[in-house]
Amino acid sequence: MIHFLYNKFLTRKHVKKENQLVRWLYWQLFKYLKVSLVAYYKNISVDSLGINKKSNMIVSLTSFPARIDLVYLAIRSILNQTESPQKIVLWLGEEQFPKGEATLPSSLLKLKPLGLEIEFCKDIKAHKKYYYAFQKYPDNLIVTIDDDVIYPKNLLKILLETHQKYPDSVLANRVRYMEMENNNYKPYREWEINRVGNNIPSKKIFSTGVGGVLYQPHFFKASFYDLEGIAKTNCIGDDIWLKAGQISNNISVAFTNFYFRQFIEIPDSQKENLYSKNVFESENDRQISEVFDYFGITDKSFE
Repeated sequence: MIHFLYNKFLTRKHVKKENQLVRWLYWQLFKYLKVSLVAYYKNISVDSLGINKKSNMIVSLTSFPARIDLVYLAIRSILNQTESPQKIVLWLGEEQFPKGEATLPSSLLKLKPLGLEIEFCKDIKAHKKYYYAFQKYPDNLIVTIDDDVIYPKNLLKILLETHQKYPDSVLANRVRYMEMENNNYKPYREWEINRVGNNIPSKKIFSTGVGGVLYQPHFFKASFYDLEGIAKTNCIGDDIWLKAGQISNNISVAFTNFYFRQFIEIPDSQKENLYSKNVFESENDRQISEVFDYFGITDKSFE
């Protein structure tokens, strides 16, 4: 029942004029899900969790010390999918976890026999989510997710079905539409969320990683793996570097057009996050400008 309710909540489209009673009911549903989903995944039987070794899909994510005690909830939600991945790989910075697995919580380590792999690597912040997985698994479908969200049970199924429709595009469950005004980009905060007009893939659709994004590593040139460029542009947001890599290789994004509400965040996971700095302090606008300049992206790149 809880999966049905979560799906019902997430797939409800926004309407301009909404009945107050309906709005109140969905607000109550949201509050119920925030508590109940966490309780569900804390207590779920490990017998119902697992992977499919025959799948070509690998899920990749990263985390850091402030969230390491909570990330197991996000991973459990991916181990409970209707379309199971081949494995889940969690990338952790060696500098942040110098003692390796010795300091990791048991709630996380207990997931290793179920399909979780933990890799330690150079800490390149949010870019760890895709950077190493793309290079280690070049022939797989890579789905990136965040570490602070409980994902719906059909998340991977929806991505895979959309991939089959648009095999030459990046697929995303949550997007923004890159809007222009007087030959300049409007501020990131003004880009509409999950409203892209039609379902045709476009280079102006900007995927946001929190919703889960499906990539094919061969979309990206060797020049994409440019740690010096990431440092030079002070690109904090992995979504922005990924978008520049897509445009420079003429790759469009397709919106799955299935989820329309924000996924439920894990309580206490937002004590440290990039969202406020990037969005509300206009950091995304600076990064987009500098990264696109670095890649040589112009208006004509979107044609």
